[in-house]
Amino acid sequence: MGQMQEAITVKGIDEQGRRISSKEFDEQVQEAVLKSGNLILEPYGQHNIGGRLQREDETVSIRIKSPPGQRLGCMGRPGTTIVCERPASDDVGYLNIGADIVILGDATNGVCNAMAEGRVMIKGSIGSRGLTMTKWNPDYERPELWVLGSAGDTFAEFNCGGIGVICGVEPKKSKNVLGYRPCVGMVGGWIYYRGETDDSYSRKDVRKTDPDDEQWEWLISNLPNYLESIDRIDLFETLSVREEWKLLISIPPHEKSLTWDRLMPMREFRTKIWNPGFGGNDPLSDLAPGLDRTPIGLIETGELRRRRPFWANKGYAAPCTFYCPVHIPTVNRLRLLREGKVEEAYELILSYTPLPASICGSICPNLCMQNCSRQMVDQSIDVAMLGRSVMDIPAPKTKEPLGKKVAIIGAGPGGMGAAWHLALEGVEAHIFEQADQLGGKLAQVIPWDRLPRAVWEKEIERFTSMPNIHVNLGVSVNKSKIEELKKEFDYVIIAAGTHEPRRIPFPGSERVITALDYLKAAKSDKPIETGKQVVIIGAGNVGCDVACEAYRLGAEEVALVDIQKPLAFGKEKEAAEALGATFHWPVFSKEATDEGLVSSKGELFPAQTIIISIGDVPALKFLPDTVECLNVAGGSWIKTDETGRTTDDKIFAVGDVEKPGLATNALGKGKTAAEFIVCELTGKTWTPFKQKVIEPDALTVPHYCPEPAPGTTPEEEAERCLSCGSCRDCHLCETICPTNAISRKETPDGEVYEYVSDDEKCIACGFCRDTCPCGIWVMRPYE
Repeated sequence: MGQMQEAITVKGIDEQGRRISSKEFDEQVQEAVLKSGNLILEPYGQHNIGGRLQREDETVSIRIKSPPGQRLGCMGRPGTTIVCERPASDDVGYLNIGADIVILGDATNGVCNAMAEGRVMIKGSIGSRGLTMTKWNPDYERPELWVLGSAGDTFAEFNCGGIGVICGVEPKKSKNVLGYRPCVGMVGGWIYYRGETDDSYSRKDVRKTDPDDEQWEWLISNLPNYLESIDRIDLFETLSVREEWKLLISIPPHEKSLTWDRLMPMREFRTKIWNPGFGGNDPLSDLAPGLDRTPIGLIETGELRRRRPFWANKGYAAPCTFYCPVHIPTVNRLRLLREGKVEEAYELILSYTPLPASICGSICPNLCMQNCSRQMVDQSIDVAMLGRSVMDIPAPKTKEPLGKKVAIIGAGPGGMGAAWHLALEGVEAHIFEQADQLGGKLAQVIPWDRLPRAVWEKEIERFTSMPNIHVNLGVSVNKSKIEELKKEFDYVIIAAGTHEPRRIPFPGSERVITALDYLKAAKSDKPIETGKQVVIIGAGNVGCDVACEAYRLGAEEVALVDIQKPLAFGKEKEAAEALGATFHWPVFSKEATDEGLVSSKGELFPAQTIIISIGDVPALKFLPDTVECLNVAGGSWIKTDETGRTTDDKIFAVGDVEKPGLATNALGKGKTAAEFIVCELTGKTWTPFKQKVIEPDALTVPHYCPEPAPGTTPEEEAERCLSCGSCRDCHLCETICPTNAISRKETPDGEVYEYVSDDEKCIACGFCRDTCPCGIWVMRPYE
């Protein structure tokens, strides 16, 4: 497990040059997907391609090089991405239940017919009956159809929740982009469209309106992803004019009912419909005369129950654990604090991260807190404070040496995380870093206002004190050095980060400073001279860091511009706004002059200093030829599998060189790679994190009393924790059960306990589930 899957090609023509059947082609595809999640298909008109494909915990990527037959992506599953480089035949996405399907051309009739979930993205136009009879389940995402051109007749007929977007770019029908009689019988969903129509839509079923703010926000936020998928991001500005878009939205049933003449009474229904159809009899008795029709009592136990309770303790992940990229079990840490096991709580957190105070406690946007269930009562658990409380705790003990060693290229959070977890397991971790300090961008560019220097230095001191970690600073790496390391070490982990800034080559771009250079200089003793007016191209969180540093270095006005709604959020955005920074979008940069930045609409943003902050890409010239890269979004990233392993079995890649993300994402990837390597070294089986997140409705929050403010100590916060998915042993289920069916059992030493339900007493009332504060009890069908 963990080996990189090479692309497998399946052809629709056999070695004798004969076309194989659709059935045989599908069998070959199903066989191939068991070996690799990366398929290249060369069909010869075969039907039903790309459906029903599934790999456990892995995605499936399909590239179709030649024309497919009908029903491409039929019954496509979540996690499947299909890109067809040619036009497609009828019924693309038929019965699709989650796949993303991209057609780099036109598609004919029946696109998205009966689709339930997923996205179909068309680079051209479509034929008739597109988006008909969709089936949307509110527990899942709505099905989506994106069309660059136009739709054919009877579009969105009987649409039941799907979203359609018709962009009207080079349409087949320039005078009628929705075709004749769209939306007949439509009962849910909505249709965005841009361009001329004949207004023949069904006025009984939909109403025409302008998109409101929320609807426009959805469109403009999802549009870039669609345009990138079809390689037409150049159209974003053209399609960002709100006034050009209209919306057809379904009329709710309760409004439609006002126009009905009357509802048929039950007596009339029986006389006119039921009796003629079944002769007044019970059709079940007629079809199965020997069926036991003995009435079942109102309240039953044992096998006559339709469902029974199950104590699913720790069967689901708490939101804090699930959404944390490192999957830190915060509920377990807080449970240890409640039990007075403080040292064990500290050891637990340090077994997951080497930098709890610096990352969790200072710079992380804390996805754990954003998703904390305690918000349903009052305020989130202060996980940042919990992280800072570990700052002074010494390094944990390591396991006995394994006699193995791993080289790590780069000392950012990904490299430090990998080194830490290898060291804990008794593997020597040798870090090779080009800079003169550990930490990568954490140390080089994040302002000390956000990452306190005292906190950082304390955690670096703990990190370097860890046995098995060896740090080599000021070391440059090239291809020959990598080959040397491969020979000397058991594995090599590349964690070099992204240190090559993206730039936009518009006139005057030589005047523009990159955010990376500006922030590095700001943390040195030679900051870049900053004007009174500053414009920052790119309004993400790094742009907000630049804004704060610009104010610190003398700026009086700072404007952040972006082509889309700013992606900045959390503490970074709040800090920039508090200092006076303003955000402007959509703005497309045309040129930089002595006066400032000029947009494509001719608007001038005055500035003496212009800084670009649109991300950085890896500099990977040192990579050996055995490591494959993916060229995405103007950069090159190392191709890996879920463990971090590259196409070279001895080389892993973690952090931003593999996929851009948060510092916690890099820590999590470093931990995963280290754990997999240890398993491979010791002959054990590596298991990824698989738990599903517990649903909020499973918790019974009225049991908890709102507090006026969060706790001021870790112990106080431990008492506030809802312990999502993890039993707090409160005995409420045992107490409330009306038949005394629930009892508590424990091991002789009292360390392990469980609650059990007696099937012969339980009446499946569900009181245990409905009262459980932590969502432990679930009702399942009786088997």
